[in-house]
Amino acid sequence: HLSTLDEDLDPTSHPGLLSLSTALVSPTILQHRDKDVRLHAVLAACELFYIFAPEPPWEESEIIEIFGQLIRQLGNLHATSPGASNFDSYFRILEQLSEVKIGVVLVDLIRTERGGTGDEEGSSAASETLCDLIRTLLNCVHVDHPPEVATHAELAVSACIEEFEGSVPIQVLEEVLTCVGAGP
Repeated sequence: HLSTLDEDLDPTSHPGLLSLSTALVSPTILQHRDKDVRLHAVLAACELFYIFAPEPPWEESEIIEIFGQLIRQLGNLHATSPGASNFDSYFRILEQLSEVKIGVVLVDLIRTERGGTGDEEGSSAASETLCDLIRTLLNCVHVDHPPEVATHAELAVSACIEEFEGSVPIQVLEEVLTCVGAGP
C-alpha cells in the first residue's frame, strides 16, 4: 500500500504520484467498463488522498468525480459478505474514509462555497455528493458484516459532521435523520 510511505513525504518531489493522480481521473480509468479497474482506481485515489493530505492533487470537479465512483464502489459493500472476493477492497475504502477522513474534503469544498469564494455549481455538487456519501455509509452496513464495518461507517460520518464545527447543513442532517428514522 502507498499508505505505508513516510507521512512526511513531499508529493511534489515525486512527479510519478502527480502523473498517477492525473491518470486516475481520466474517463478511461475512472469510468472504465471493467468494474475491477474502477474499484482499483478508487483504492489508488484513496491512497493518494492520504499522501497529498490536506490538499488533494485534483480540481473540484475531479474530486466530485472520484467521490461519485467511490460512493458507487462503497455501495457494493451492502451486498457483499465478508468471504466475497471484493469485500476486503470495499472494506479498505471504508477504512480510508474513517481513518484518513477523506470525506472532510467535501466539507472543505462546501465551506469554501459558504465563504463566497467557491463555484456555486461545484459546491452544490459537493453538497449532493456529501449527502450521497453519508447515505451510502449509513446504508452499507449489513447484519452479516463484522462489527468493524459499522464502526468505520460511524467514524466516517462523524468526521464529516464534526468538520462543520456546529453549522451542519440541513440536507446533511436530513440524511442522518432519515436513516435513524428508518431504524435497523
